Amino acid sequence: MTILAPDARPRWRSFLEEAMADEVQRIVSGQIDKMEISFHQIQTFDPDFADMLLDHPTHILREGSAALKIYCIEMGAQDIEPFIRIDRLPLDSRRDLRRVGHVDVQKLISSEVSVTKVSEIKPRIHRSVFQCSCDYETEIIQHDHTELEEPLQCEGCGERKGRVKFTLMKEKCSLVDNQKIEIQEIPERVPSGAQPSTGMVILEGDLVNTVLPGTRIIANMIPQMHSERKGSRKTPLFEIFYSMVSVEAETTPFTEIIIDDDEEEEIKKLVKEYGDSNSLIDLLVDSIAPSIFSTPVLRWVKRTLALQLFGGVARVSSDGTRSRGDIHILLMGDPGVAKSQLLTYMSNLSPRGKFTSGGSVSAAGLTAAAVKDG
Repeated sequence: MTILAPDARPRWRSFLEEAMADEVQRIVSGQIDKMEISFHQIQTFDPDFADMLLDHPTHILREGSAALKIYCIEMGAQDIEPFIRIDRLPLDSRRDLRRVGHVDVQKLISSEVSVTKVSEIKPRIHRSVFQCSCDYETEIIQHDHTELEEPLQCEGCGERKGRVKFTLMKEKCSLVDNQKIEIQEIPERVPSGAQPSTGMVILEGDLVNTVLPGTRIIANMIPQMHSERKGSRKTPLFEIFYSMVSVEAETTPFTEIIIDDDEEEEIKKLVKEYGDSNSLIDLLVDSIAPSIFSTPVLRWVKRTLALQLFGGVARVSSDGTRSRGDIHILLMGDPGVAKSQLLTYMSNLSPRGKFTSGGSVSAAGLTAAAVKDG
């Protein structure tokens, strides 16, 4: 068996000591539980090692985590399982989902996508402990996401699998949080008349619950394969799924938007300049798709879209009746009156907006379909 990058761990150790000593200290002190490294940092330190990371990411990252754990333990840390996250990959590693094929499997790639589904969190066995019938215990690191790997031979009695029984000792196993998300090509990357390509991505550890449906992200991930099945039979065809390495948010969540002092002054100046609320609304209306001529009717449409974008406050009346803070809008009109252009413009303005046309939705249509993800 060929050993990929046999000097990966020493190279990681040199990089951690010379370029990331402060971050290692933060992990040891408990301030953070992961190390975020930009690809450029590794490329600047060791260009050949950076190329190996793109070509053999699974092995290189595994060695990096091991090197980081040993370094942290030597620094005084205990019971630690730090993660390494590589982000800001070079543009030549960017792929469209529809173009990912066998040449990209087990490579480190990035893709600009939107998140369509997020599953519930499920624990996955990371380090398993099996007990042989002779009472000898064998530990296995589980790297496969689709099948639980059992020992091939007992190191205690020497008997092979099939001649002895191995029992999984669940109480001694180490678990890691696991979550599946479905991603989809962003609309502007979909060829005319084609359906958006989708993919299933596995998130683990600190990455779970970091994305929401509707979010646009740059996913740095490793394409992997598993065999398609027909009943209990394996076929020569393979399905591609992805293992997430890191996530870069393209859209900023509302909770993370911070208004600084200068922006606050600009807002106050704007309010003072335009005085009443109607003047401010008129300013917003004039700012929506200004190239589309606003007839009196179209100004009311733009006004309605602006109010929908901002939303309102949900209220509960004294009799317990609840009034929603958001509204739904039904636009009807002749072809060519800019309905789709206005909606596309608004979906681009909204941080989590997503434009969906009737011809590209699923068989469930635009009606909500109750399903359980993952």
